[in-house]
Amino acid sequence: MTNAFTKHNDAWVIKADRADLAGQDIIVTTRAGAQKNVTLAQYLGPTQGGRYDGHLYAIAERAPAAAAPAQAVGDLTTILALFDRARAHLKYPAIVLDGFRVSVAGARASNPGTLNVTGIEKHFNAQRGRDERTWFGRVSLDGSFAPSRAAPADLADKLRAFAADPAGVAAAFGHLHGACCFCMRSLSDDRSTAVGYGPICADHFGLPWGERAAPVMECLAA
Repeated sequence: MTNAFTKHNDAWVIKADRADLAGQDIIVTTRAGAQKNVTLAQYLGPTQGGRYDGHLYAIAERAPAAAAPAQAVGDLTTILALFDRARAHLKYPAIVLDGFRVSVAGARASNPGTLNVTGIEKHFNAQRGRDERTWFGRVSLDGSFAPSRAAPADLADKLRAFAADPAGVAAAFGHLHGACCFCMRSLSDDRSTAVGYGPICADHFGLPWGERAAPVMECLAA
């Protein structure tokens, strides 16, 4: 039997297949298929009935993990200027880079104007019942990055490089992946491929692209 969360007397407990596991760490599979490490507390007794009989344990409380220290990533002036320009054209501008996504917290957010840093792909959050991106942390207006426990170890370095040279990092993404980091569409014409992002996105975000437009512009902002 797979270790699982279950309700007992209106509280979440663990159902396991043995009665001698109190105090041990075990792996529990959630309904969404994710796996969590849980420490078992006192033994509550056996379950009753059916083929899924097992043994119930309370869940031991764990001290919250210490927050990772904030890391300086530099002056955000140039990055914020990109988003200020883009908001004149796009409702929710975002920039996708090497393993992460950056957007600006809106006016109704708890920290408006700061940079939200997340994973790129959305995953279903069973507890909230919706698709969400993994939260990697926030960059405050003073340029300090507060990473989450899920943030990649080298993310501060990547943010630091982006703050120092947004156009260069955006172009490098396009050269590496063959797609525009602003709209994630493929770069299909020679000029956009050489620059690293398309002319329409360059105009939306206020970045250099060249004096003349490409004859075919496949990179369009969403």
